[in-house]
Amino acid sequence: MKKIVLSILILTFTWYVKAQDDLAPINTGAVNFLTITPDARSAGMGGASVALPGNNNAVFYNGATSIISLENGGITYTFAPIMRDYDSEHSLNSFGGFYKVNQRNVILGGFRYYNYPSLDVLNSNNGKYESISPKEWVIDLGYAREIIPNLAVSATAKLIHSDMGRFGGAKSANAFAVDFGAIYRRSFKFLDDASWTAGVQFSNLGSKVKYLNTKESLPAFVKAGGSVDLSFNQNHRLIVAADLGYRMIPSDVRSLGVSAGAEYTLVEHFKFRGGYHYGDKKKGDASYATAGLGVHYLGGKVDFSWLFAEKNIPMRNSYWLSLGYTF
Repeated sequence: MKKIVLSILILTFTWYVKAQDDLAPINTGAVNFLTITPDARSAGMGGASVALPGNNNAVFYNGATSIISLENGGITYTFAPIMRDYDSEHSLNSFGGFYKVNQRNVILGGFRYYNYPSLDVLNSNNGKYESISPKEWVIDLGYAREIIPNLAVSATAKLIHSDMGRFGGAKSANAFAVDFGAIYRRSFKFLDDASWTAGVQFSNLGSKVKYLNTKESLPAFVKAGGSVDLSFNQNHRLIVAADLGYRMIPSDVRSLGVSAGAEYTLVEHFKFRGGYHYGDKKKGDASYATAGLGVHYLGGKVDFSWLFAEKNIPMRNSYWLSLGYTF
């Protein structure tokens, strides 16, 4: 376990990036696990998700995309060990699902739990080390509705809990946030069984998280994205998706990021994915590539993705394993 001083504890839960020749800490606000892609499918496509159809985890991205799902409902569990090169014991566990009440109304739910390693913290009041076990989680509850043919909107409420350890008078903190999303989907007139989707998402708009005597902002984003779904025949299907995201809050790390990826489906059951994310590492958003595989059969889904990045990127060699079911 690591030994750290109480006064800099909060900084240990922010991302670290390479600034020129030195590793420089960047305080990107609170509960930054919310910026981690929570499922293997989107992770394998570089994080592209705003206009991605057929996703059990739409509640974490753009809930409106659940309207265009071909299934009536589904649920997925994902396990993702993070920062594996540092033997950090960080991991993200998530459950996401949706249920179509009818063709125009969908209920969505999700839960994410971020596991930290145990830490030895120096209490500046008594000069002794105390062992703490930080943890954070968020509950998502969303609703999506088709307003008119081809146009759908969604809203998701979040309860966020952050516990950095009970020491020096510190207490756990709670925050509330909302996401809003919308999509517009149309078929190509000149291509059979082909369509395009455009979407927009506002995420993590809410209250600040209070640690001791300081308040930290949530990582708020606005994203716009699009996808093209090409079904060549029953044996071959290709989805290409891309997102442009802007981090609005905190103001110190405002920046643009781009995620793009593709998913190729062979004989309806086998998925092959690849993608790339471009970010401003000076603002705590690294660039990386991803690849993934999936097997879907009789409603069951197994998906796996891997992240490739430079040696100085903490997320390097992280992976996602998702197990899901649709009906």
